[in-house]
Amino acid sequence: MDQAKGLRNYFVDNKRQDIFIQQEHVRQLIIQKQDKAKITASLIELEKAWIEFEHENNQ
Repeated sequence: MDQAKGLRNYFVDNKRQDIFIQQEHVRQLIIQKQDKAKITASLIELEKAWIEFEHENNQ
């Protein structure tokens, strides 16, 4: 049981880290004043990742 919980925590932490990386990517695009379409697409992907993460953790 502890191994399963540890494994689940590992995957949750890994997904959370991926989201933080996506957030940093969006910040860098904004700082670099990249094309608005590129920033918007990155924000949409970030939002999808957050929604998926929240959905998986609320089950």
